[in-house]
Amino acid sequence: GSNDAKGAAAAMTAAFLRLAARGDELGVRVLLALAAEEEVGSKGTERLVPELARRGLQPAAVVVGEPTDLEVATSQKGLLVLELVATGQACHAAHGRALGAPNALRTLARDLVALDAVDLGPAHPRLGPVTLEPTMARGGTARNMVPAGASCVLDVRTNPTPAAEEIAARLQAAVSGELRVLSARLRPYEIAEDHPLVLAALAARPQARTFGSRGLSDLVFFTGIPGIKAGPGHSERSHTPDEFILEDEVLEGARFYERLVLGCRSFLGEGRAA
Repeated sequence: GSNDAKGAAAAMTAAFLRLAARGDELGVRVLLALAAEEEVGSKGTERLVPELARRGLQPAAVVVGEPTDLEVATSQKGLLVLELVATGQACHAAHGRALGAPNALRTLARDLVALDAVDLGPAHPRLGPVTLEPTMARGGTARNMVPAGASCVLDVRTNPTPAAEEIAARLQAAVSGELRVLSARLRPYEIAEDHPLVLAALAARPQARTFGSRGLSDLVFFTGIPGIKAGPGHSERSHTPDEFILEDEVLEGARFYERLVLGCRSFLGEGRAA
């Protein structure tokens, strides 16, 4: 949408063109990547990063454009998607109790309640606690039939610690059903608050603050590369019927990105890519 994140794309493009006009005087190589599908699989950036490495263009620093009101995200939660599967014994509902037939929906319900008591590790100073939300449940095939199966998708927003595998193991130990990992590739991200990239961003916008982001972005694919998330617009406008961004916000975003790159030159060094 216009706010998430065409505003950042426009601001980055404007800054890129102004920086390119400096020619060799700039002293660093700036790469502008406008990747698709960030909301539906992130296949754009996920494929771009290894392609850059293959071409010898491993970035020295990364800025991901998202509507943060030009605040600077220095950490970001990861995403672990699980499916909790419970089994029962199919039979006519009138005879289920007499037959002692286990009801998959009851088993699933008990397991979901049990998950609330699982220790998911300490809270992160900027990201807060690891969170778990059941989001989609299904079970049963007929009104008058004890269900033989039921399942629920679990949306787990992870922190740098504990690892996703450890979280899944703790959850499995607490339930009687089977826990299946649907996705664990979107790992959390963080950069030191005193990293030169962060300091350059704050120098480019002195009124900005750093924060931890609960939402995902393509920053997850830059593990091992210094990166931040920042851009014009407000996250609260994203995915709304009347999503918008102000022209002044885009223009200020362009100025911020240009100042940021200029401020990074001292630590990037001659010819390195940002």
